[in-house]
Amino acid sequence: MSHSHVASDKVDSSHIEDSKQQMASPAKDGDVEEVGTISQTRETIQQVGLVESLRKYKYASIICMLAAVGSLSDGYQVQMSGSIVALAGFKETFGDLQPDGSYVIDPQYLALWGSLKNVAAMVGGGIGSYPADKFGRRWMILLVQIIMVGGCILEQCAYHWTHWLGARLLDGLSIGLAQCCINVYISETAPTQSRGSLMSLMQLFYTIGSFLSSVSLNIVSQDVPENWRHAVLSQFALCGVAIIAWAFLPESARWHCVHGREAECKRILQKLNGKVEGYDVETEYKHMLVEVEHANATTSIRSGGTYADVFRGVNRRRLIVSFLPWHWQVAIGVPIVGTYSSYFFDMAGLSNPFHGTVATNCVQIAMLLAAVPLIERLGRRKLLLSFAPVCIGSLLIMGGVLKAGGPAVGPVLIAFACIWNIGFSLSAGPMGYIYVAETATTRLRAKTTGIAIMGIQAMATVYVYIAPIMLNSPALGMSNTVFFWVGTGTLVYILVFFLVPETKGRTFADLDELFDRKIPAWKFAETKTRRQEEGY
Repeated sequence: MSHSHVASDKVDSSHIEDSKQQMASPAKDGDVEEVGTISQTRETIQQVGLVESLRKYKYASIICMLAAVGSLSDGYQVQMSGSIVALAGFKETFGDLQPDGSYVIDPQYLALWGSLKNVAAMVGGGIGSYPADKFGRRWMILLVQIIMVGGCILEQCAYHWTHWLGARLLDGLSIGLAQCCINVYISETAPTQSRGSLMSLMQLFYTIGSFLSSVSLNIVSQDVPENWRHAVLSQFALCGVAIIAWAFLPESARWHCVHGREAECKRILQKLNGKVEGYDVETEYKHMLVEVEHANATTSIRSGGTYADVFRGVNRRRLIVSFLPWHWQVAIGVPIVGTYSSYFFDMAGLSNPFHGTVATNCVQIAMLLAAVPLIERLGRRKLLLSFAPVCIGSLLIMGGVLKAGGPAVGPVLIAFACIWNIGFSLSAGPMGYIYVAETATTRLRAKTTGIAIMGIQAMATVYVYIAPIMLNSPALGMSNTVFFWVGTGTLVYILVFFLVPETKGRTFADLDELFDRKIPAWKFAETKTRRQEEGY
């Protein structure tokens, strides 16, 4: 068996020797010989269901939930910045007076606000992996909220479209940085059997933030137009909640392990899981150390891993898998049904477009709560392939209704936008966060996540830029714009089918082995690893 099978008790000791220069506390030969026993003990503890896993590892699960709270402010800011453009007071501040006395915001401004925010997120994703690797995941989570507060202050002071653009840049930068650290932190802290469900909390809290934004905008829409800035004030409270939650977060134990800080790693492991029956810190640390040694020893990773290594060999495939599910979010219609939902409903003729946004957010929250147990019960790939077609079908019907026109357009749009959210919340919504953080190898996780986010945000920049322009284009209009997302969503569905594997219940060591063996995506779930073949 090759050295890629990290559960084997025959790992080449030269791999350990090669890494001594990189690790402050390298594994000894005796440690490597115990790998089989280590894996057996650890897997015996972890082979439980979701509810039992959450109960058994309750402290680690609570820490993951506190980390996910940081997504509240992300969801609020993204939804608010995209939907506030439908408020009368906002239009008066940033729009142009029309002959009929109304105010209209230049579609070019809308496109720049949305697309350049994504450019900033791309920059955040690109640069965020370095400080996350260098200084730790925990401090990056705090930095995200500080930058978000800066964006809120600028929004409160904005009186020109360029001021609002500056706020969008800070907003985008914080989102890109958050995507580089929060989901990585959760993936490295969560127990294997509940990792996917705990990572889906990011999407859940993100959606709760979006819902709070919709409620706030709905309240403000019934106030005097000049008070539109009141919708921004709630953001400060959410950032405050996230900072309070941050105070309870320890640094990632895996981050300490990668940097050779054995004492700190063991201290955090003891704090997280020390009260779990049958748990042994020494055993867990040795298992974690072998994962790091495997990453160092893999032929495609040298000198501890560089950005170039992400594009080499099997790591290139892992990068693509990290990218596709999250990219599917924007390719399947988020710019029109999510980001610009109120603007979309406003153009469709709804008297109060914020009612539609509140309704769709309520549906999304309910379905994300349902998705939490289903992710571990049914698996990631099965949910992706089963429920994403619901989104595509909903868009197809919405486009047809818009083309036909009539008095029923508004209610039908809201109904199928809700159905779209059902499919989204059970497929691409939570899976984007999960795959981007759990697919990469240990040594390259932050770098792979950062590069994947750069690609995701680059594509999102294009989608978000063209969405308002297409909606306002006489040549395309609303119906053909919706049909465009039917096409992109279908194309990515085909790619996901052939490229994205099932990762449910797999340890990071299992995933290393399956990727190294080049198992096809559709065979991941049924393929046994060396650990399983040997009966532990």
